[in-house]
Amino acid sequence: MRKILLSLIIVLLVGGAIGLIMKQDPGYVMISFKDVTLEMSLWVMLTLVIVGYVATVVLFKFIWVLLHPNSSLSKLTGTLSHKRALKSTIKGMLELAGGNWGKAEKLLTTSANKVSYPLLNYIGAAYAASEQEEHERSKELLRKAHQTSPDAEFAISFVQSQLQLKQGHYESALASLKRLHSMKPKHRQTLKMLVTAHTQLKDWEALQELTPTLKKQGIFDDRNLLELEKNAFLALLEKLHFRAKTGESKETLLSELQGIWKKLDALAKDDEMQVLYASTLIEFGSEEKAEAFIRSSLNDQWSDALAGVYGQLTDVSMKKSLSNAETWIRRHPESAPLYLAAGRICQRLQLWGKARDYYEKALHIDASSEAIVELSMLLKAMGDIDVAQELIVKRIHNDSLSMKALPLPH
Repeated sequence: MRKILLSLIIVLLVGGAIGLIMKQDPGYVMISFKDVTLEMSLWVMLTLVIVGYVATVVLFKFIWVLLHPNSSLSKLTGTLSHKRALKSTIKGMLELAGGNWGKAEKLLTTSANKVSYPLLNYIGAAYAASEQEEHERSKELLRKAHQTSPDAEFAISFVQSQLQLKQGHYESALASLKRLHSMKPKHRQTLKMLVTAHTQLKDWEALQELTPTLKKQGIFDDRNLLELEKNAFLALLEKLHFRAKTGESKETLLSELQGIWKKLDALAKDDEMQVLYASTLIEFGSEEKAEAFIRSSLNDQWSDALAGVYGQLTDVSMKKSLSNAETWIRRHPESAPLYLAAGRICQRLQLWGKARDYYEKALHIDASSEAIVELSMLLKAMGDIDVAQELIVKRIHNDSLSMKALPLPH
């Protein structure tokens, strides 16, 4: 405020002084050229000279601005163009969100070269083109995005893999996702998309390899992770069974089976999977490994279903098996499958009376137990035909209870 006031005082003083001088002596200037004569005071001439000088400077400055693209005027017009492009970009994004793919693509592509960061324009336009099934055009737009913003490779590849999955190009998507995974191994969405790609390609081995990472990063909750691991394991088992039918060496299949099982995490404690693994070991001719697995699993965590499989073993020491079964009976006296297994072991040892007792205990706990078949056959062989027939009738009656009743004649 002081500077403004001081400047105003100086201007008034100078102006007053000049005005006083002009009043005292206005001066005289005459310019004559041929027949033209101009007469004026000295102060008027000085004013004309100053005005002419200022006009000349302004004229040259204006010409210079027009000839230089980096001039202030050019920046001003560029700013206006940038604002229009930005407005088109925003409108294009809104059209994209609203599902107007064609309009969105046009707005985003036409304004891409006029905004300072065209990456978003090209990515949005690529997505819009993909939604219109224009996949080649979508690829080209992503290439342009990479050309304009090579430092945004991860973001561009991420969008590319999303579009590839959406289009059903799972092999191409997997290649893109592997590159993304190598760049950012802990990226959650990349891991989720890897699961999708591996599942669609039925690459169960790769999916199983990925499971520990999924658990470590908390990508899925325990239930979903268990389901994922279970599906992979069942698919791999199915492949092994198919290869076994084609005559492939059981030793090779057995080695692969054990390798697959070792990679399991939470699934290794699942009853159903334990039964499948033990049964497959038996099927591939490795009863010793099956016995050791069942015994170790049952000592660690009890499973009625797995105890039932223990009674299916035939090519191991029956005496040791019976000793193990009787130890478990003392710990789990209410397990019908365990009594059934013990009865079968006793029968193989030709301990007929003991086998009969165990079968009867199994039936006492569970009337629908398979022990009814084993016991009826045993009793028939021992000469108790009437009791055996009663058991058979009882089994038929039990089976009929689970069937829908049909009308009978009165």
